[in-house]
Amino acid sequence: MIDYNSYISMLNPNTANQVEDFYFPNADGSKRGVPTYSGADLNPYSAINPNKYSGMDRKDNPADKLYADLIRAQTKDYNQRFAPVENFLANEITATGTRSLAGDMTRTREAVTGAGQNVRGQQDRSLGRYGLSSNNAGAGQGEISTLVGGLNDTKARDVDRRTALLTGSMSGIAQNAKGAGK
Repeated sequence: MIDYNSYISMLNPNTANQVEDFYFPNADGSKRGVPTYSGADLNPYSAINPNKYSGMDRKDNPADKLYADLIRAQTKDYNQRFAPVENFLANEITATGTRSLAGDMTRTREAVTGAGQNVRGQQDRSLGRYGLSSNNAGAGQGEISTLVGGLNDTKARDVDRRTALLTGSMSGIAQNAKGAGK
């Protein structure tokens, strides 16, 4: 198993910065992405005493007061844990897609060109064993076609991501992922 620093050093600089920004605080101490919790912060209900209103007269509505404490604790928990993530995702939306599109396009371009170079290298080595050299005249057209298709798919996924963020339908992501191979 590799440690975090080794993993980060293997990533391209753009991806490494995205990972660092996501998991670690900004210079001003604010969090970008998922906040971290420790101790009592893990249980939003730890401050609620269920017996706090047990000595009250029923006319004073002790159950309503306890329920109000519960709602306040849930609201505080939501504002601390989920609202920052929702705000982060909302800030990712642009007029034409999301802020992730540029990085996704770069990764797609690198993947397709890297795969093309890999295939050409394998072909050259295979032919070189017989003393031949390859004429990769048609290989460029296939790579360009694959690149265009990959970039179009990346753009379409970004539009889907933007739509999901705008409509709030990202909650079904697990079901969508399970059904992707069917």
